[in-house]
Amino acid sequence: MPNRSNKACGFFPCHPGLEDCTFCYCPFYPCLNEIRGKFIYSTKHKKDIWSCMTCNWIHKISVVDNILASIRNNNRKGRQLKTNNIGVIILSHGSRLQKANASLNKIVRAIRQKTGLDTIVPAYLQFCHPDLERSVKDLVAKGIGTVVIIPFFLFNGNHVTRDIPHIIKIEKEKYPQVNFVYTKNLGEDTRIPDIVSDMVEEAAKNVSAY
Repeated sequence: MPNRSNKACGFFPCHPGLEDCTFCYCPFYPCLNEIRGKFIYSTKHKKDIWSCMTCNWIHKISVVDNILASIRNNNRKGRQLKTNNIGVIILSHGSRLQKANASLNKIVRAIRQKTGLDTIVPAYLQFCHPDLERSVKDLVAKGIGTVVIIPFFLFNGNHVTRDIPHIIKIEKEKYPQVNFVYTKNLGEDTRIPDIVSDMVEEAAKNVSAY
């Protein structure tokens, strides 16, 4: 996990026992919890204001982690898809190793939970089943009107630019009543550098621990 204490700040540490600077300004201010703060008279503002100078609750790592987790969970609930007319196919290359293919099923289950959409299925381009054609057929049989195909490929190679579009063209001819949406491949997502950066930082921490 990246270091979340900003020691370059001129006010660091602004509170005793500071562990985390994610919330530089407390989002719960003024909490009016007399255990954490109190009203003091401000000569600048000519009135009583809420002071939490001695409170470091929002700067504890465990507290920040819980708040961020709550935000993520609420955001996921808000983003859940309500329509039953969309089907999603997560299309992977496929491998002769069953353990490698099993990881896609875990990803599909996680996406189902995050989106609240049950009609999300895996498919494989080669070496194992179901293939793309079979997954499309299964979704159409459920009355799906829009099939979203997400190429779970890192690079924009021949499979992404040639092979998959060719299969989709054939499927469109078989099911003219269905709307097909072909998204960008995984490697085109701008969040990939952030994921890799986090992995590098985590590896660096493990190396420095030796």
